[in-house]
Amino acid sequence: MRRVKLPASARPLMLIGVLMAGVMAAESWAAELWVTNMKSADVQVFNPATLKLITTIPADKGAHNVTFSPDGKLAFVANVGANNVTIIDAVNKKALGSVPAGTRAHQVAVSPDGKTAVVCNPGSGDITIIDVPVKKAVHTMLTGNGAMMAVFSPDGKYAYVANAGDANVSVVDIKQRQEVKAIPAGKGVMAFEPAKSWKTAWVTGPDEDKVAIVDLVNWEKIGTIDVPGEPHGLVYSPDGKKAYIVQRKLNQVAIIDTASQKITKTASAGKRPDMIAVSPDGKNLYVTSRDDNKLLVLSAADLSVKAEVATGDEPHGVAYRK
Repeated sequence: MRRVKLPASARPLMLIGVLMAGVMAAESWAAELWVTNMKSADVQVFNPATLKLITTIPADKGAHNVTFSPDGKLAFVANVGANNVTIIDAVNKKALGSVPAGTRAHQVAVSPDGKTAVVCNPGSGDITIIDVPVKKAVHTMLTGNGAMMAVFSPDGKYAYVANAGDANVSVVDIKQRQEVKAIPAGKGVMAFEPAKSWKTAWVTGPDEDKVAIVDLVNWEKIGTIDVPGEPHGLVYSPDGKKAYIVQRKLNQVAIIDTASQKITKTASAGKRPDMIAVSPDGKNLYVTSRDDNKLLVLSAADLSVKAEVATGDEPHGVAYRK
């Protein structure tokens, strides 16, 4: 192969390009698994490839669920025992402080632009709206008894809030700060998972052993799926063809074919499993087993246990930071 000798004037430009590539690599990060531990009042960060602990970050009493900003630079931990949210610099793994919320702060949803966060407070039946850039709570509004979990619409205009006690989902206009619709969804509604198309969402209803199917276009409930054993955490496969649901009372996980809406497989998943996450390639599931103080790694194909990782006391939330 014939070599081309660069002129001396071009060499500095090449060096700059190499240095810039190095800076860009330094600004990126490897994938991470974050697990919240309620009794330990902290969040642990694991390497999903090696399953080794990277670090442990203090949160507050009852560290429950963890959510990331869209750019992955901030993490929000809802603390049910402290009625607040710990905001964490996810890059440097440092807590930046806490923001007061309502009673039993359960979960945080972050808007697509990363500027607004909504905290669901089941104890007070309301949501706390946080201005993320200034890290302050700016508004509290009632939604319904047992406001458990929320998800923002892709345009950031609405937040969908699952209210367990009122058996519905509130559609909240974030700009107007008012509920514009209450969609019946079933007793004890908890996890709210929209399809990739955003035409429908599945909502777990542990109090009646069902998953509700909600039409997100017309804002109405259009069906249910029988899922025994207190369906709790829920996640779709990346291609949307499967749903993975934690059956907490049965200590197991179920696979549901989203086309037929039938359970195709179940398998044991520790003692009192809670929440579930899926790897971006769709090969692995990560399930917190609260009474075992473990994070379980399951094969998404057949639910076989691939690994068990020791966590802090009473792990609950789990999230994949890509």
